[in-house]
Amino acid sequence: MAELIAVSAGSFNAPLLTFLTPDQYEYDPEVFIACETGMKYTRLDGKARLNLSAYYYDYRDYQVFQFVGTSGAVFNADATYFGGEIELWSNPVDNVDLIIGMSYIEPEVEDIEVASNVFRDVLPSFTPRFQFSGVFRYTWPGALSGGSVALQLDANYASRQYSNINNFDSQVQEDYWIGNACLEWSSRDTQWDVALFVKNISDTRNKLLGFEFGSISGAAEIAFGAPRWAGVSIRPNF
Repeated sequence: MAELIAVSAGSFNAPLLTFLTPDQYEYDPEVFIACETGMKYTRLDGKARLNLSAYYYDYRDYQVFQFVGTSGAVFNADATYFGGEIELWSNPVDNVDLIIGMSYIEPEVEDIEVASNVFRDVLPSFTPRFQFSGVFRYTWPGALSGGSVALQLDANYASRQYSNINNFDSQVQEDYWIGNACLEWSSRDTQWDVALFVKNISDTRNKLLGFEFGSISGAAEIAFGAPRWAGVSIRPNF
């Protein structure tokens, strides 16, 4: 299936204390041709479902957000994306739920000016080529005061990516794993949920965001994800 889609309207840049040429203040609408396909399999009498999908996107006037001087601006460029996703939902035995998902993407944004008169093809910002997610959940029905108890373990992985379209070394966000655990009790009438949880079990220090100020101060500003932390949550359901 192929379809021509208008994604974002055009507009105007209004940078702060940043020089742009007159033709850079306006940017055009983003339009792309999307080709997608997929299929679903259900097996084991409905206890397992496999979802598969693949896609190809051909962008015309892809809207690139780029830091220039002290502020950001949007420019148009050509770009292509292709990739696929696979997701498995399974209930292999009673009280066990298993969800596994993987995705791969091969993107390219063409002919971006990453420095004065330096043009190259780059990867879009915050776009890891490979991602993985997994959830394992085991439930003990009626285990405590008539309510169910569930143990859940989940993990997420993201491969190397950039926080800026320029793809400079200072803007690399290395690949990382984040794992979490939760022990949850739900009352028999489902009106209360109480959970003990641990987030980021391995205490991974992953980069979330980065701003490049090399042309101003020779430095970069970087934000990191939360370290390992634990807590208790109590939630009423109305």
